[in-house]
Amino acid sequence: MRIPKFMLMLAVVCMVFVATGCTGSSKSGDDTNANAQGKVKLVLWSHQEDQIVNAYKEIISKYEALHPETTIEYQTFPYDVYNQKLKASFSAATPPDVAEMFGTWVPNYSRNDLLVEIPDSETVKQAYYEAPLGGYLRDGKLYGLPLEYNIENGGMLIHPQMLKEQGYDQPPSTWAELVEYAKKLTVKNGNALQVKGFDFVSSDNITFTFLSLILQQNASFWGENEHVNFSTSEAEKAMSALVSLIADDQVADLTTFGGELDTSDYFFRGNSAMTYRGPWTIAAGLNNYKVNDFEYVPVPSFTDNPPSFAAESGWGLTVAKQSKQQEAALDFIRFFSEKENLESWNTETFTVPAKKEIAEDPEYLKNNPYMKTPLEVLSLGQWIGPVADRDYFFKQVNDHFQLMVTGRLSVKEGLAKIEQAINDNQDQHKR
Repeated sequence: MRIPKFMLMLAVVCMVFVATGCTGSSKSGDDTNANAQGKVKLVLWSHQEDQIVNAYKEIISKYEALHPETTIEYQTFPYDVYNQKLKASFSAATPPDVAEMFGTWVPNYSRNDLLVEIPDSETVKQAYYEAPLGGYLRDGKLYGLPLEYNIENGGMLIHPQMLKEQGYDQPPSTWAELVEYAKKLTVKNGNALQVKGFDFVSSDNITFTFLSLILQQNASFWGENEHVNFSTSEAEKAMSALVSLIADDQVADLTTFGGELDTSDYFFRGNSAMTYRGPWTIAAGLNNYKVNDFEYVPVPSFTDNPPSFAAESGWGLTVAKQSKQQEAALDFIRFFSEKENLESWNTETFTVPAKKEIAEDPEYLKNNPYMKTPLEVLSLGQWIGPVADRDYFFKQVNDHFQLMVTGRLSVKEGLAKIEQAINDNQDQHKR
């Protein structure tokens, strides 16, 4: 079939737009974002996850109904490509007006003056917990508003019936009890683990648990010049405890590490009695597996100190400095962050509130009873710190953890290698 010349030209233009990521562009102030009648169009990007997307759409519809002069074009991308998509759009000066960002990503953009400062930062930040704010702060000023408290620590999934069958009427209350329970709850089939007593082996939890055990000894894992410090007795004691759970106690193993299924999937299938995982996994049990014979309970502290932990700043909303609709974009994220709206978003997405007034609202706990455990420890969390490359940081801990568990490295050797690799990477990002 013969194609008219103007159609060929149009196709070429479209290809260029796709290649440069211009579909979400807010670069110019022309008809793309505002027309002669004073109409405003905002472009909003987020990652794809059914509950999150639905929750966004509800608030977008509510905002548009209250602001008929504004339309919001909402675009979503798979998580595994979203970060690169954002980087490309900012590099090409064609970012969305409003970008959902993970807190660990934000410093790279704020340092390079690519994000709009949130007005009245000093007052606004008082409304949030410390840990979710960390990634959005630069020189004491906010460059985005967190939507969630990205907590992976403090709580674990348990099967009460499995505990009762072993004579335990209550969850463990000390670290020693946790290890004791885990040993007794483990079920072996030959050399294979049929039921893991205490599963913490996921790409996030190995790192977060390791860091929390350091903090619970009243120690720090940061040194000078944004370098980590794992050459301490506290770090060695923490890592030794985790390695021992697999190498010596054999209450978990490495077989599911890095697989397609999450450790919570195995829990809901009955393959572990206790699983250390964030509260976001509760939704999978209720919605995907249709089970409710589980509880979400506190994980005991490693010491007599409170169960302190490190947390990344989670998902939040930022405004691009290249946007020609900055005021409208800021108005939208302020609207999104109002108590009623953000509380509905947290409830629907099963995320822990970053905002104190929501977390402390009795009505929120009434509507989300499984959140009792995480809500009780939010004040104990602290920002993970200035991690330059999140994926690299976690990969070093995870890879060397496996080498320590299998005896190819001692704990001291493994920690030294982790420290050196991460600090070299931190330095590279300063250049």
